Amino acid sequence: MRVRNSNDQLSVHAIAGTHVVLLGFDVKDYDKQSKPESDSRLSNMLSEMTLDNSDTTTSTTTPSTSRITRSSTSSSSSKVKNTSRAIFVGFAIDRLDCSTKEVVSLNVDNKPIQRFHHGDYTALPGKQYKYTVRKMIKNQSSTSFVSCSEVEVLIITEDPATGKHGIYFNRGVAGSAAYNDKFGSEAKYHLVHKFGTPLQRKIINPRMITDPVKSKEALSWLSRGLEEALIDFISQASGKDFQLLATVYEFTHPETVQAFADAVERGVGVKIIRHCKGTYHTRVKRNEICKDDSGKILKDWIPDGTTDSAKKAIDSVGFASLDDAHKWQHDTFIERHHTAGIMHNKFIILIKDGKPLQVWTGSTNPTDGGIYGQSNVGHIVRNEDVAEQFTQYWHNLSRDPSGRKRRSSSSNNDEASNEPMDELNERQQSDLEGKVKSQSVTVIFCPRTTTNMLQWYADRMGEATESVHYTAAFGISQPIAQVLGQCHSTKKSDADGLRRSPRIARHGNNGKDTSSVSPSLLRYVLLDNKPSEQSSKKKAASAEKNGKEYLDYYDIKDIKQNRIAFGALLPPPTNHEDNSTADNHGGECLTGLTTFVDYIHTKYMILDALTDNPLVVTGSANFSMASTDKNDENMLIIQGDTSVADVYLTEFYRLFDHFKARDEYNEFVANKKSTGSNVVDRTWGDVVNDESWLIPYFDPESQLYKERLLLR
Repeated sequence: MRVRNSNDQLSVHAIAGTHVVLLGFDVKDYDKQSKPESDSRLSNMLSEMTLDNSDTTTSTTTPSTSRITRSSTSSSSSKVKNTSRAIFVGFAIDRLDCSTKEVVSLNVDNKPIQRFHHGDYTALPGKQYKYTVRKMIKNQSSTSFVSCSEVEVLIITEDPATGKHGIYFNRGVAGSAAYNDKFGSEAKYHLVHKFGTPLQRKIINPRMITDPVKSKEALSWLSRGLEEALIDFISQASGKDFQLLATVYEFTHPETVQAFADAVERGVGVKIIRHCKGTYHTRVKRNEICKDDSGKILKDWIPDGTTDSAKKAIDSVGFASLDDAHKWQHDTFIERHHTAGIMHNKFIILIKDGKPLQVWTGSTNPTDGGIYGQSNVGHIVRNEDVAEQFTQYWHNLSRDPSGRKRRSSSSNNDEASNEPMDELNERQQSDLEGKVKSQSVTVIFCPRTTTNMLQWYADRMGEATESVHYTAAFGISQPIAQVLGQCHSTKKSDADGLRRSPRIARHGNNGKDTSSVSPSLLRYVLLDNKPSEQSSKKKAASAEKNGKEYLDYYDIKDIKQNRIAFGALLPPPTNHEDNSTADNHGGECLTGLTTFVDYIHTKYMILDALTDNPLVVTGSANFSMASTDKNDENMLIIQGDTSVADVYLTEFYRLFDHFKARDEYNEFVANKKSTGSNVVDRTWGDVVNDESWLIPYFDPESQLYKERLLLR
């Protein structure tokens, strides 16, 4: 839901998701096309405002509630003359819960919000809220803030329990001040494994909190409704007239495993295709290689870690009935051996009386790390046509065909019994060409015979005119990197400023007309981590040696259309010789539940999100070559559904703003250390008491200028 309101000074744009309401602001009477001549010029422009006693309230602190209370400025302690010159110091926001009538301030420690958008991350689904936004100003000689120019917006958050789409994001920010504040006393050093390397890390593992009430609270806080929605989806299958057809890659979350087992006990027809890969190892006994009677070396099949962990979770379940235990072990799971890559799907189909009704899909592996750690989404589609498409795909997978056809194999084989998944998938849904029609949901199943669909995603991204919001858990594929490598410029120095490849420099962004990129376009990219520069250089050198072009984070990070953040934590406090300027932050901890991806595991992009015809692409595939032509994957392509776009967009900004602040702070600290300075101009995050914070929002060359125009 989107709502706008304004007065003669201020405009407010509210965008409601499920748990997030995003508010965009703008101030009127400033020429959006003109750049102030200097910082002082902008200050003079804004200082022309005067404090009007008839339309102001004073902000004072109430220690017991830490809220902003308001009183008439006619009181002697806060009265300001009309002729006083004002400094615009930010915004004040109150939220009214229309059902409980509770009013809270969104201003942390009563400080002005000094940016042109703000997210309310404490909203609840299906609730009506009224937001009151005011400008906060102060007299040049005063230390107190005065709020004025009130604008109200009334909005209802999306309810994922109803409608065609139900979208559930977990918290995805275990490494946060809020998690530390709530459960920091439980932080302990544990041995964790990262990419196979054992490390001692300080973590707050919710499973290891000894107090069961506090442990449950931590799990619930991290899940933020994702686990509950997943279990509820499975629990809809209440008896023998239901079926649950599922696919799983990782499968170790005890509550999800138990939910499927409970369904078996209810008489539900449960069938789960699971990833099953491994390697053959030579059998050795007493340091000797084992052979059979004919002299052939004996080998044993050893499952990979994902397969082995899932089997242990499956075997850990107990049943009251021997028949149900037998059914669970021998009639529930189908092993998927013959993928070209990995069986990376994570979807569930709800079927009643033989009719597919709903699908649960998304990026969430049913593991502790997937639900309580890294950012993930579960997406329910309550649409019979979509459910039928997933059912057909599931039945094709259940026969465990090869992932890809051996293109050089003989054509004399029985084609019907040996048709590979890539051909089956393209027969079910051919590659898309051009734009899809509005108000549609298209499902793409992988693997495919080519990577044309990856190029289709890149082409749609290249056509975006206002905004791109894109998450990448495992790096950026080359077709998408080529798009992110384009900028709006006709100047050779700007267009050819990429870091490495002489071919790219010669051809100017791979020969593409960069002037076609909209000057107002802003592309947000959210990565799991900052890529290794050493690894990047090696990949670039290898690509160039083979006559190929290669772009990555280091090539696109300085392009003015790209705004990039990656997962990060705030470090422990830095010791300062001058304690009065010490950075006021404590170190943050993760849960220790993730092995590879700590922060961002989602795979979605939103194109032109705030238009009437946004495009959302979401699912299990990582927008990579392997996820397109090798792995078993699924993707939803949702065109023209503003409610879906609003949920994904608000969650994107929640995470992007969280990590961008940490990236900037960590860079700030690193730069300070590099100069050998222990003293800073001001404490990080403190309010700026002049109007310098406004400068980038009115500089047309600034990303924050474009962001203000996008969200207002």
